[in-house]
Amino acid sequence: MGKTLNSKSLAEIEIPLPPLDDQIRIAHLLGKVDGLIAQRKQHLQQLDDLLKSVFLEMFGDPVRNEKGWDKPELKAFGKISTGNTPPRNDPANYDDDFIEWIKTDNITGDAVFVTPSTEHLSEFGARKARTLTNGALLVACIAGSVESIGRAALTDRTVSFNQQINAIQPGADVNLLYLYGLFKLCRAYLQSHATKGMKKILTKGEFEQITMIKPPLDFQNQFGVISKRIEGIKSRYQQSLTELEVLYGALSQKAFKGELDLSRVPLPIDQGRQINGELVEQQAYRSPLPEEAVTPTAVINDLVQATQLQGRGELLARWFSQYLTNTSPDASLGSAQLLEAAWQTVQETRLETDGETPALTLDDYDALKDWVFKALASGELNQRFDTNSNRVALQKLAAN
Repeated sequence: MGKTLNSKSLAEIEIPLPPLDDQIRIAHLLGKVDGLIAQRKQHLQQLDDLLKSVFLEMFGDPVRNEKGWDKPELKAFGKISTGNTPPRNDPANYDDDFIEWIKTDNITGDAVFVTPSTEHLSEFGARKARTLTNGALLVACIAGSVESIGRAALTDRTVSFNQQINAIQPGADVNLLYLYGLFKLCRAYLQSHATKGMKKILTKGEFEQITMIKPPLDFQNQFGVISKRIEGIKSRYQQSLTELEVLYGALSQKAFKGELDLSRVPLPIDQGRQINGELVEQQAYRSPLPEEAVTPTAVINDLVQATQLQGRGELLARWFSQYLTNTSPDASLGSAQLLEAAWQTVQETRLETDGETPALTLDDYDALKDWVFKALASGELNQRFDTNSNRVALQKLAAN
C-alpha cells in the first residue's frame, strides 16, 4: 500500500524554526531577490511589447495589410520543407549523438532559437533525415492543440527535425529576423488555417499557400537591425533572470537548512525588538547582494519610443527629463554619475548600427550641459559644495 500523510503524522514532522529575527532577515533577503526576478520578467515583457510595436509601426497589421505591401504565398519567401522520422525499428538510427533531432517541444514560442534537443540521430540516421543549417525558420504545424500551431524559432546550428515541423530556408530577398517577427505576430492567422479535427494539422501544401506581407528588403533589413539590438538586450536579461532564479533556490535551501550566515544581514528599518518594554530600532536593511547597474523601467519605456525619435540628442533629452523625475528629492548627483548614467542609456538604446557603442560625443556633453542649466534655472536642480569630494555637486530639490 502507498504511504499516506494524516493529520497526526503531519503534526509530528519536525521543521527548523530559526529565531524570529532570523526569520525576518531571511524573508527580506529572499524578498529582495524575488523583487529582482519580477523586475527582470517585467523588462522582458516590455522588450517583447517594444518589438511588436516597432513592427506594427513600420509595417502595419500584417493580416489586414492596410499599408498595401505585396502579399505573396509563403513559397515565395524561400525553400519550404517538412521534417521526417528515421525508422524507430532500426536502433542504428539513434545510437549516437551525431546531430540534434528537433521536435515541436524545442520550439517554445519565446526563445528566438530552437532549444537543445535531448534526442539525437546517428550519422547513419542523419542520412535518412531532413537537415537544415543555421539561418532557417522552423514552425510547429502538427500539434494536439491549436494553441501550439504556429510556434516559430530560428536555427543557429545544423539540426535535423521531425515531420510535425515545416521549415523555411529564406531566399536572398528575405531578412531572417523580419521573417521571425512576422511569424510571431501572425500566429493566430496561421492557426486559422489548421484543420479543425482533434489533431491540428497544417500540411506542407497548405502552409506554402498561406499569404503573408513581403515588404521590400531594405525595409525588412531596417527592422532586422532593430530586432537584433532588442534581442541582444533580451538575451542579457534572460541570462540575469536565470541566474537570479538559481540564486533564489540556493538561498532558500541554505536558509531553511540553517546554513546561511545571517550575521551580516541587519534587521529591516521598520522592524525592531522589545527590550525592557521599549522598541529598539535596528539599522536600515541593506542587502548583501551587490547593486546591479541594470536598465530601469524608465529607460525601457524610453526604448519603446526610440524608433520615433529624431536622433540620439532627442533620446538623451527624454532620458534626462525621466532621470530627474525618478531621482529622489534632495539626492546629490555628481557629474561623473550623471554622465555614466547617460552613457549607459546610449549603450542600451543604440539601435541604428552594429559595432561597439562609442563614448559620449562633444554634442552629447553640450546637450547635457544645456539641460542641466535649464533644470537649474527652473529650480529642479540646485548646486552645492560637497565637502567629502571637495567638488560642486548637483542636488535635486524637493517639490513644493
